[in-house]
Amino acid sequence: MRAGILALLLIAAAQDPRQTFRSATELVEVDVRVADKNGHFVTGLSAADFQLEEDGVAQKILHVTLIGADAASSGPIPPSAATVPSAPVAPPAPSAPPEVWLFVFDTTHLSPGGLQRTRDAVVKFIAEKFRPEDIGGVVVDGKMANNRLTSDREELRKAAANAKFAGDMRSRQLDLREWPRLRDVFEAFRIANNEKDALDTAIIRACSEEPDMCRAAPPDLQVREKANRVVAQYRTATHETLAVVEALSRGLARMPGAKTVVFLSEGFVLQNMDAEVRLAVGQAARAGAHFYTVDARGLNKGTTSDLIDQKLADDPAGGTARFDMQEDGTNSLAVDTGGMAMRNENNFGRALDTIQRDAATYYVLAYSPTNDKLDGKYRSISVKVTRPGVRVRARRGYLALEPAKLLVPRPESVTVTVPSTESGTVTVPAPESVSVPVSERGTLTVPTESVTVTVPKPPLSVPGTAVEGATTAANAIRSKIESGRIVQQLRGTDDDAPTTAAARGWAAYQRGDVESASREFIEAARSPDARPWVHYALGLSHLALQRYRDAAQSWERVRAAVPEFEPVYFNLADAYLLQREEGAAIGILRDAEKRWTTDPEVANAIGVIQVRRGALDAAVDSFERATTIAPGDALGYFNLGRALQMRMMKSQRYVRETQKWAGGEHDRRRAIASFEKYVQLGGPYVPQAKEALASLAWK
Repeated sequence: MRAGILALLLIAAAQDPRQTFRSATELVEVDVRVADKNGHFVTGLSAADFQLEEDGVAQKILHVTLIGADAASSGPIPPSAATVPSAPVAPPAPSAPPEVWLFVFDTTHLSPGGLQRTRDAVVKFIAEKFRPEDIGGVVVDGKMANNRLTSDREELRKAAANAKFAGDMRSRQLDLREWPRLRDVFEAFRIANNEKDALDTAIIRACSEEPDMCRAAPPDLQVREKANRVVAQYRTATHETLAVVEALSRGLARMPGAKTVVFLSEGFVLQNMDAEVRLAVGQAARAGAHFYTVDARGLNKGTTSDLIDQKLADDPAGGTARFDMQEDGTNSLAVDTGGMAMRNENNFGRALDTIQRDAATYYVLAYSPTNDKLDGKYRSISVKVTRPGVRVRARRGYLALEPAKLLVPRPESVTVTVPSTESGTVTVPAPESVSVPVSERGTLTVPTESVTVTVPKPPLSVPGTAVEGATTAANAIRSKIESGRIVQQLRGTDDDAPTTAAARGWAAYQRGDVESASREFIEAARSPDARPWVHYALGLSHLALQRYRDAAQSWERVRAAVPEFEPVYFNLADAYLLQREEGAAIGILRDAEKRWTTDPEVANAIGVIQVRRGALDAAVDSFERATTIAPGDALGYFNLGRALQMRMMKSQRYVRETQKWAGGEHDRRRAIASFEKYVQLGGPYVPQAKEALASLAWK
């Protein structure tokens, strides 16, 4: 994994024609594309031609507007006498608005070949098809290139050309081929879900390929451990991708109008992740972001495409994959946000041309929902057209969050909620305005309600604890890190003069310019009387720039100067984990444990690291201590249940004579009790806890 979820500068075009269609608190807007049987866009429609339902309840459409200067060229379908609209047809927008393009390289799910093919197509598209008035950005490995959206075509072209391969997907595919070999990801999920026929098939395959390995250790245990590891890897990768989608959508929600997101990926697995997917696509729909997913495999699909020996794949115990699980994720992103999934296409340039044509023309339907309660829940949307012989495509729902909050400028502060693979929030004061370069011709200064905060993504995955399948030791401790509040706590009321390096550094950090912040803080930290908050903020800047060792050095100075300042212990543990120095991280947390003996988060953090190191007995002790310290804190029970479940699975063996699993019964009962306690107390991981209880009930 890489550090850095996403740094996205917020842009609003002061004279953007789409401000006509900006959502107010009482309105919901839906972009709708209507095509005839030949795939041509249908014009000449009015509100009377559309039927819209929210959660199954019919809604009154207040107005319909046609977007796209070339809409008339497609030619409307002549309405029949029975379908002549009683209201005027939808008026076109005053002029063709600039389009917002995001090119997202899902490097977590791209092979070297897939990245190269899509990268070349994007570079050519930007050079030849990107309009001077459009705004664009390139997201690679979860980070926005140059931390901004821009109209500078050459900057975008270079950003796409510099997209680098991360390498995670190839290692996951190769791991499937290692003994005991698994046929595909679907088989791994079935084994992890305790499906006996899948397990037996994998055992037969393993013992036929490597008889000596089967005699050396119980094959059933080795197959189960392999399947659980593969599932954890794929679920972690999916969480990474969905976190990028969610963070990107949050940033785009600050901009009016529709946005086209070209999502370049080889697909990701959504098994048992319905809640996470709904949250991600709900955020995207709320932001008006339409995802056009491009399958970078083209016609070369499936887990058998590049890496798998066909001779092995064709044996009776290891046939080819029956269906392609990787399509599920990209299909859901496209369909649920009103975009398109581009599959079975080796000509990626042609795919991008199709996306550009489709994204340029659409209707905007506005309605005031009968259910006006902004409760944050997902609301499903269904759009139909009364004319015969046409096809309709629109987003399938949205999150009922208050859009007006995104449009009110300059509150005193803003809370940026970390995506689902992270815990905690980062609160920083918001500036009055931010200058955003929009083209080579100059900058546009606009009021904004928030600033960009780069939230580093930890690199160490600990399957099962805290956040199902994706929690890391760094995640478990990040809830302590609320950067702005902590800096102000250290800083106190004695602000520096605005001309000092420290003040300039903090101002740069607030607006998301961590490079400038780092330079200013380094200068300020050279002073022998530099205060602890300067070193602390310098550490935050280093962390955002992935300079983990430098961050640790800065925070060690803070700990030495202010040893009673608890948050820095969690920051330090985070920095050491990002360097894979788990022993140092635990050492820091042990010091914190001595100082704050009644803080359950310290015990939870230690336990998660112990799980990562395979010390399950010690992890169980740590999580038990967390539940003893804070019996009303649900997280400790969830982590304890996971650790007990993992220890149970490690100690079990399959007895063929009785066709039952033996061993680990005591841990199984304790795990059930822990998960039941978590469900009783409640928390964000209740669905995962219930899944675990169902799995533990199976013998």
